[in-house]
Amino acid sequence: MGWKASCVLIGERNPYHLVTMPTHDPERARRLISDLGLGPCRSQGMTTFDVGICPDTLVIGAYEGAAIIGHPDIVNACLEPRADPMTARILTAFPEAAVLRVGLHSVVNLWGYAYFERGRLTRAFGGSADDGVVLDEGDLLDEERPYFERSVVRDGRRFFLADINGQMEDFDASSFGEELTFEIMGRFLGCRPDRTSEKIDPIELPMESFEPVKSRRWWWPFLGG
Repeated sequence: MGWKASCVLIGERNPYHLVTMPTHDPERARRLISDLGLGPCRSQGMTTFDVGICPDTLVIGAYEGAAIIGHPDIVNACLEPRADPMTARILTAFPEAAVLRVGLHSVVNLWGYAYFERGRLTRAFGGSADDGVVLDEGDLLDEERPYFERSVVRDGRRFFLADINGQMEDFDASSFGEELTFEIMGRFLGCRPDRTSEKIDPIELPMESFEPVKSRRWWWPFLGG
């Protein structure tokens, strides 16, 4: 527990294409910025998914057959029941792709993920410690199913079971949402981002950071009489 995330994962090829650590294409990134209507941007140089998973500014990984978009505003829309404006533009730019919108904020146990295939929402699940589950749509994804099958419902609330040091403990959805989110991210990355290995380390995926270019404004000092 303790991660933050604010990003969208996009896959146009096989589910694990990002496992191959594809090369970032700067020109493709700039076209994507234009297609998404994000306005003039200036590159701040290369970085990795370690930063792009929850950045302070726009971070893009543009690859052949896949993309990752990190932006601080994405987490604010993670509990939307449908595609927010940015996600809608992504779905338009990638009409045949699988798209996963992810938001996590550990301070308030906020989590939310929405999975789209060919522009259609197929699964969304999210909530927070204060509000409980507020988003639960579509059929379970394969990565979720084992956890839901082991869960129990008490007094109208679902609790997920997990083995902690050899003892089974239960967690409400807000405490377990991060686990489920990482499992779904593994569909794109080949493994959970918090459980990398020598063979697979998606945290090192190359990405590029951008800052908005502010238009120059002319001004004149006010002269009093």
